[in-house]
Amino acid sequence: MTTVNVIDAPCGYGKTSWAIQYMNSVPLDEYKFIYVTPFLNEVTRVKELVTTRTFYAPHDEGGDTKLDDLHRLLGEGKDICTTHNLFMRADEYTRELLVNNKYILILDEVLNVIKQVELKKNDLELLEKAGAISYDKRENGIEYIQWHEHINHDSRFNDIKRMALSNSLLHYQKSALIWSFPVEIFSLFQEVYILTYLFKGQLQRYYFDLYQLRYKYLSVVFFNGVYELVPYENRKKLNKTLLAENMEIYEGDLNDIGNKNSALSYSWYGNAKNKKDCEVLRKNAYNYLTNKKKANNSNALWTTYKGGNKEKFKKLVAPKSFADSYISVTSRATNNYREKYNLVYLANRYMRPIEVGFFRQMGITVDTDAWALSELIQWIWRSRIREGKSISIYIPSSRMRGLLRRYLSSEDFEEAPMNAIINESPNDWHL
Repeated sequence: MTTVNVIDAPCGYGKTSWAIQYMNSVPLDEYKFIYVTPFLNEVTRVKELVTTRTFYAPHDEGGDTKLDDLHRLLGEGKDICTTHNLFMRADEYTRELLVNNKYILILDEVLNVIKQVELKKNDLELLEKAGAISYDKRENGIEYIQWHEHINHDSRFNDIKRMALSNSLLHYQKSALIWSFPVEIFSLFQEVYILTYLFKGQLQRYYFDLYQLRYKYLSVVFFNGVYELVPYENRKKLNKTLLAENMEIYEGDLNDIGNKNSALSYSWYGNAKNKKDCEVLRKNAYNYLTNKKKANNSNALWTTYKGGNKEKFKKLVAPKSFADSYISVTSRATNNYREKYNLVYLANRYMRPIEVGFFRQMGITVDTDAWALSELIQWIWRSRIREGKSISIYIPSSRMRGLLRRYLSSEDFEEAPMNAIINESPNDWHL
């Protein structure tokens, strides 16, 4: 049976180093690995650091897609390193191939396991009347979309068809569609390891709770020259006092624009009434970086949302002359910005209402503040704070700034999730 392990530790504590050590130590004839990471450059790095086995990265050429090549590599029993985007396209054929091989899965950071599927108004009704779909409510109360094979021609609904046929399309409140990563895939691996931090507030945690997939909660320590997994209660705790000393959080008049709880949210940026405020925010960010911190593109890092036509949110508040210092608000699992130390965070993160409503309808309690904090911390840790060096940061949203202050002064957000197994060693529990 599959063992699901969540290795929860701050950036720089050795999660990836443990994974490299582990993959180098397992005999070639015992297991094969699939290592999944958000970025292509991390694929290259892992391939170079694992020296006892050869990893292959799926590619597209000769008319075949990357998914086709992934299936070829799985069929040949190769060790595979790939990206989140490709792994989340797993289908029925992927599952068949996993059954026939003994693979261990290592996820570098959590997957976007739940997301809303955008449809035009009345599309569901159109598909239902055409006989293309029907609804199947399971014992767990989740209603799945079923695709009928006799509707087999290409159309603008090809993605809907693909998701339904892979048993990953859910129906919500009779009007919306939710894509859910097929939970059965986790059971097809010999072991599963998820490398992350603050898992308690992340979507994949609620996804596990939804599907009643229990998991062991672990951390990693460096002892006698090697990395070891330990029960979470035996983890090396983060020195919050030192962290707070190394993090200069701006407090001043430039924060006034973010005093309302909804300020700088995605919907706030999309409201035409706030266009003038966006201009003020842009000037504030420029003022902070240029006048207060004497920053430049080599040491600055800033973010906001990328949504909208032609990245309109990003353009609305881009501080003049700092265009090259932007990284995505969802950035994680990359070391490319570890020299940065003047930070600007122009966002107030909220989970999508559809996703929150979906979980709550299924009886899953969602802590939206914990989710927002985990997103903020992941972004901040792209900077040199991960190396124990000082940074400064401008967070005009009073809500997000308050969450960071609370994180620095308590362990509330670092408690283990309610359904996690936390007091057993890494190898003595199986589903």
